[in-house]
Amino acid sequence: MFQYSRLDVMFNRIRINEYTSVNDLESLLGITDRTIRNDIQEINNDLEKNGAIIKLKRNHGYYISILDEDKYNKFIKEMDTKEDNASLLDSSEDRIKSILYSLLSTNEYVTMDDLAESVFISKNTLNKYIKTIKEIIGKYDLEYITKHNAGIKIIGSEDSKRKCIFDNVLYTDFDHYITGFTKEERTIFKDIDLDLLKDITIKQLDEHFVKTSDFNLKNIIIHLALMTTRVLGNNYISIQNINTDASIMGLVNGLCRELEEHYDIAISKGEKNYIYLQIVANTHLEITDIDDDHLRTSILKVLDVIYQDYNFDLRNDEILIADLFRHLKSIFTSKLYDLNSTNPLLETIKTNYPLEYEITLTAISKVFICEPYVLKEEDVGYVSIYIGAAIERCYYKSPKKKNVILVCGSGHATTRMLEARLNVVFPDKINIVKCVSYNEYSNYTKENVKDIDFVITTVVLKSNLLPSIMVDFALNNKDVESINRYLSKLLRKRLQMFDQFFDKDLFFRFNEQLDKETVIKMMCNKLQEKNFVNEDFLQSVLKRETIGKTNMNDVFALPHPMEMCANDTKVAVALLKNPVKWNDSNKIQIVFMLVLKHGEQKDFEHLYDIFIEIINTPKLQQNILKAKTYEEFLDVLYDGIK
Repeated sequence: MFQYSRLDVMFNRIRINEYTSVNDLESLLGITDRTIRNDIQEINNDLEKNGAIIKLKRNHGYYISILDEDKYNKFIKEMDTKEDNASLLDSSEDRIKSILYSLLSTNEYVTMDDLAESVFISKNTLNKYIKTIKEIIGKYDLEYITKHNAGIKIIGSEDSKRKCIFDNVLYTDFDHYITGFTKEERTIFKDIDLDLLKDITIKQLDEHFVKTSDFNLKNIIIHLALMTTRVLGNNYISIQNINTDASIMGLVNGLCRELEEHYDIAISKGEKNYIYLQIVANTHLEITDIDDDHLRTSILKVLDVIYQDYNFDLRNDEILIADLFRHLKSIFTSKLYDLNSTNPLLETIKTNYPLEYEITLTAISKVFICEPYVLKEEDVGYVSIYIGAAIERCYYKSPKKKNVILVCGSGHATTRMLEARLNVVFPDKINIVKCVSYNEYSNYTKENVKDIDFVITTVVLKSNLLPSIMVDFALNNKDVESINRYLSKLLRKRLQMFDQFFDKDLFFRFNEQLDKETVIKMMCNKLQEKNFVNEDFLQSVLKRETIGKTNMNDVFALPHPMEMCANDTKVAVALLKNPVKWNDSNKIQIVFMLVLKHGEQKDFEHLYDIFIEIINTPKLQQNILKAKTYEEFLDVLYDGIK
């Protein structure tokens, strides 16, 4: 590329035409003939070194005169590559990722000028980006160092560098992540044939009878690509002294053999251990590091807490117990080896399944309290959809009719939840014959689907074997309507009698500026004054606030107690003229405080359906905030949900 972007535009216009008139360039760039001549001279200063020169032919215009075809073709190829790279840098986030990857990919010093030029920014802008990069690498025990007249570089362990790359450079949005390889991924792994790597991985998994989700399959492939790229650059990881399972190592050795042959590399024991851990983290293979008896006992304790606190009896659900055992064993194994774990659906889960999430978070926080058996929010999210699926499976069974294949690329847990949810919403209409991954369905033939009526999918399908309806994992109202149109009949029950949960004495409008704790105390005091709760309620609510966020978005919060300590099931409502800081990143204006009586689990479902409607409808949130009286609030809520 040339010194500034106008020269690039001018050169590209001239090189694609036999002749380019002065008038054409004036119209294109909005500059004078004199400026054009000066720009052409600037271009020629660089272009002549690269085998060509721009000339002017009278009555025709400017054209490219090639002096050395090999030099010129090499120059054009390099220029096109730089332009392709520039097209990937549409935002500051993209440019920061690119700079971070450049620094993590080399053991040499890099000058600030080279970094700035690589992402087409000024040195002042680069200095701002460096501050962000320092914050990122600080979380991975990596160090940023400078050397006079040499530049900058990042130093630290290979393990830390790979974790930083995977978390901050490679991971993109969930839908595009599982359906193929992005342009960014192909650019980062330019020396790796990602499609071949995918074929090798799937073949080895199949040969060793290992199943995994589309999301986890992509994780394995990306880790293999990252390992291969780093080894090609002579960057080796040192992971020693781990206990390995022979059957899993058979899979690892099969993968490594093919990579060694194709890329002519030697994969060390440390690298094989690295791949071993990624296989463990992204499958549910049996390993020996976790105390099975302790884990089973803890799972049963969780189910007992759910029964005691929420009156859902899941204690004899063998499907749920098996699912939780397999999933939690994988989670805790990953924690033992300090492996990366992400949940791209966490916010979707919390927003669309708040009841299931709260039940799970409460039970987990009472049982899994000692390391390494402590779960992060991401882990609780996955466990909650197993719990939610069991609740819907056990308490809302109905006959089904239409034969459906469910394609879900996000893993076993999310598939279970979506399957259960679909069976609840369409109890008399659908029979989910099988749940398959995106890759499995892509290989189906007419013979595989001869008895299937249609497909419900969470990812875009390339196959046209059957009619398909694409839905979000959360199965929102738009998705339900799409399926209803296909089935030609509305099946989902409308919310009824929701106003029984609200009380005029529990409706607040606060016009003054308050803090979070004051709002909670005022609402709790009124609840106790009306004898809806006992004296332990306030402390139980405050205890729950210390465990995790109770806001559902940037407007709406659902504070509630850790235990069932209410005499009735009610919702106290506070509308705040001035937003209240609820946590480090959110300010809230609508507060619904939950008062849940033990044993009324069916009422929970009605309540949480209302909350989901509010969370997913910004207009309804704004209309609620406009309500001046309790009666107006009920009218707005009824109209919005109706």
